Amino acid sequence: MLWSVGRSDFQSADAATQVDGADTPILELAETPTAPASDLDDECRADRGDQNSGAGVIAAWNYAYYVRRDAVAARALATPNSSVVPAEQLQPFIDAVPVGTNYCVRTKALSEDVYLVDLSELRPDGVQRITQTVTTQQLDGKWFVDVFN
Repeated sequence: MLWSVGRSDFQSADAATQVDGADTPILELAETPTAPASDLDDECRADRGDQNSGAGVIAAWNYAYYVRRDAVAARALATPNSSVVPAEQLQPFIDAVPVGTNYCVRTKALSEDVYLVDLSELRPDGVQRITQTVTTQQLDGKWFVDVFN
């Protein structure tokens, strides 16, 4: 799940990546008013998302991947035991996405924490669609991506 607009556009104070005592990155997203998750389900979106719902964290994951192009920020949105590879292994995948790629992600809740995700990558050489199931998990009041199938 990945798109890019330009890394420098997103290195602002609205999100900071920190590391906890176990060397697990933590992405701090500024609080912004958002529509309820049910209002965002099934809409094609490319916003920065949030950790207030499964759909919100899926949007945040894609934002970190495609817009920020930052594996540390993306990995910080995954559970510690997630199937997502460590940031240093994830960054080459992000770097392989052509500069100028845009994206749009559509989520459909299959259950409280499982979503059908339809990602459209708008690459300079054409459109690519990726459909997958994403399992999310709530930990300490925040939502994280867990498994991509």
